[in-house]
Amino acid sequence: MLNWRAIRKRQLEADLFDRTRRKLTWQYSGVLVMFLSLFVLIVYTLLYLFIWNDQYHRLNTLANSEIETLQRWADRDGDPNRRPPREIEDAFSISSDQSFYYLIAENRNLQLGNEIQPALRPQVMAYIDQGRFLGKGVVKVALHTVVKPSAGEGVPGEQGRFIVTARELTKKGDRVGTLYIGKEVTFQHELFRWLLLLLLALALLFFLLALWLSHRMARRAIVPIAQAYERQREFVADASHELRTPLSVLLSSIEALQLEEALEREPFARQMLNGMKEEVHSITKLAAGLLQLARSDSGEIVLNRSRFQLNEAAAAVIRKLQPLAQAKDIAVRLQADEAIEVEWDAEKMNQLFVLLIDNAIKYTPKHGRVDVRLAERGEKGGRLLILEVQDNGIGIDPEALPRIFDRFYRQDKTRTRQIGGHGLGLAIAKSIVEAGRGTIHVESEVGAGTTFRVKLPL
Repeated sequence: MLNWRAIRKRQLEADLFDRTRRKLTWQYSGVLVMFLSLFVLIVYTLLYLFIWNDQYHRLNTLANSEIETLQRWADRDGDPNRRPPREIEDAFSISSDQSFYYLIAENRNLQLGNEIQPALRPQVMAYIDQGRFLGKGVVKVALHTVVKPSAGEGVPGEQGRFIVTARELTKKGDRVGTLYIGKEVTFQHELFRWLLLLLLALALLFFLLALWLSHRMARRAIVPIAQAYERQREFVADASHELRTPLSVLLSSIEALQLEEALEREPFARQMLNGMKEEVHSITKLAAGLLQLARSDSGEIVLNRSRFQLNEAAAAVIRKLQPLAQAKDIAVRLQADEAIEVEWDAEKMNQLFVLLIDNAIKYTPKHGRVDVRLAERGEKGGRLLILEVQDNGIGIDPEALPRIFDRFYRQDKTRTRQIGGHGLGLAIAKSIVEAGRGTIHVESEVGAGTTFRVKLPL
């Protein structure tokens, strides 16, 4: 018969290492992608600044040269509002660095102008009327450059990108006109668009490559961790198992010595043997707990199901722990609406009762109370057992709640040493609950008490 518990446990361990491997993969990938993104950003920014600054510099140099030519004419001419003479107009030309130029007088008349395509003039004039370019350095605009013959009159065609700058023409300190010069940068605009797409595609490619490399690195990194985990689990199981025999022999020997009549005349020796017996009991309990947790890790905990009355089992555990509760004047009360018959592992259920109730008594001050509540309810076509153990003890700090079920974890080590225990009880309780496919949760408030709530499918 297949041990489904062992298979499930191995799957959970595999999931744990898979989650760790995925986490390492994303961390490695994140570092690589961060540097890759930084590299792409730096390269794109440097190219952007270099190319666009070069285009701006070319346009500004051309504008400065042409406005100087116009300014010399304006300084010599008595009527700068008239159209410049032929020799001035011949100094202007449309080239690869110039797509259009317009000299607009203060009376809004066009004194000088030309463009690579007639469709540009009305669009630029509309922008000039809006004051789009004056006093703003170099401005980027989108203009329709070609009108499709088949589209009909007034229908714009392809859209181009231009950079435009303006220069003032003055006469004796007063502005008499403005020169507007534009340069087409459609190629540069498209170049950067495609460059961005290319860099993003390369970034995606390198991201996938980084993800693959990170996955390989994470798999290699997790191998020694998994091996160490397996060796540690085997060591704990073997050591706990091997300790049981010598501890049993030692305990039997101490009990045999305690039966000697001569011991009655030696109170010091009797006290020493009693202390040794208590320590052997403590070590035996620790070894048993470690062995049980090791079996839980390997999936070897199998529930031996049998029918029994849950109320009677809980009452028996409370009677067993009554001397401990009476020593602190703690009232332990069992609350159950009716008798609950279950088919579960009676030994494991008794151990769960002992662990939770004993823990509540230990951490409840004198004259306190511990309430044990049992209830049954239907859920998804089945039966669900609700077990609650509530006390009005010292409570648990909020930062300690996430770790309360960790092995060997103790919130207050000094207090725990005074009370006793090794920090395994709640970890063992959780392993028992998980063996039955149940859940265990804790709610606590410092100084107000703690409630452990267990839900077990029956």
